[in-house]
Amino acid sequence: MAGGPFAHEVTCPTCFLEEATVTKAVRVSEGVETDQYRCERGHAFGIDWSRGPATKPQWPPPEGGDDE
Repeated sequence: MAGGPFAHEVTCPTCFLEEATVTKAVRVSEGVETDQYRCERGHAFGIDWSRGPATKPQWPPPEGGDDE
């Protein structure tokens, strides 16, 4: 249970950083510390949750970029 139930869907960092778009990615594999994701555009990546699982939903992203 790396990212927990709030981390089933996240923002794709590749789409966000390289293409300036906000795209949903879904967890395809859950590990002990790292979960693997694939976005709607096909990018695959992992997120290290070794600091602990997400404590709030990761998707949709907060409006206005707030990180409350």
